[in-house]
Amino acid sequence: MTLPKSIMMLVLAVAVMFCAPVRAESKREYQQRFQMMLDYAVRSNEYIRRHLGDRGLCAYAADMAAKNADAAEQMTPPPLYADLHPHFLLVLENIERAFHYASKGKLDRYRHHQKIVRKELRILEAMAEKERLQLYLWDRDW
Repeated sequence: MTLPKSIMMLVLAVAVMFCAPVRAESKREYQQRFQMMLDYAVRSNEYIRRHLGDRGLCAYAADMAAKNADAAEQMTPPPLYADLHPHFLLVLENIERAFHYASKGKLDRYRHHQKIVRKELRILEAMAEKERLQLYLWDRDW
């Protein structure tokens, strides 16, 4: 490696080490995506629960839930949401897993992941209430 390339590599390595991660979205964008993704996940979860016999629908819902969870993993939470984000991810990931197992007819595994979803939603809702954050786009009286 030539000297100019060595210096460039060293500068690049130092820059990567000392740069803070780039925030992909503003606080408002994060909040809007958070609410929309969570609301979609909870509503689709309720719908699938009533249609477990339709494996094709469950497979479609699993694909959509996987995209939702993957997108949430790429989000950078602002400080106000930092403690909620891991529980948010667990809700989305376990809904996806539940749908996957429902599409395979493995209802024991479906129920296992649903139990995790309910637990994480209770935690998320309690934390949001403490911070006075609105989790859902609309009231959850549906």
